[in-house]
Amino acid sequence: MQVRFVRLLRSLMFTSLIAVTLSATAASVTGPVVVLPNSYYLQPDQEGQTKLVKHDGGRLLPGHIAAYLVFGQIVVGATGEVPPAAHQFTNDLEFTGGPDTKYFILDTTSGKLEANLDEAAWHKRIQELGLHSDVHIYPPLPWQK
Repeated sequence: MQVRFVRLLRSLMFTSLIAVTLSATAASVTGPVVVLPNSYYLQPDQEGQTKLVKHDGGRLLPGHIAAYLVFGQIVVGATGEVPPAAHQFTNDLEFTGGPDTKYFILDTTSGKLEANLDEAAWHKRIQELGLHSDVHIYPPLPWQK
């Protein structure tokens, strides 16, 4: 009886050790992040600008995230330069893109990314997805140094 208990305890400890080791070595993001659905993140690059990354740290879009909004499992936004801060927090003001602004839609469930959309195509695609037709996106907060 005691031998069976010792074997059970030993195998339980071994299983626990494996579980802890695997969770500790899983892909992790270091530094400040904004957590998005399904292991996507916004995080600062070396210049302090916001980038969109996957759980493995791979960048999804070239350029910087100028504004974004999360609708359940969908992330919509714009790439480019964040407008100069007119308030204490830049996300106080709705983002208004210029003629060169490119927009994106990321379905975090499937991983499908629609990038380099102009504003008209972006709004049309948002309506096709059944999201609010009057979408307002906002710049991310500045990263703390």
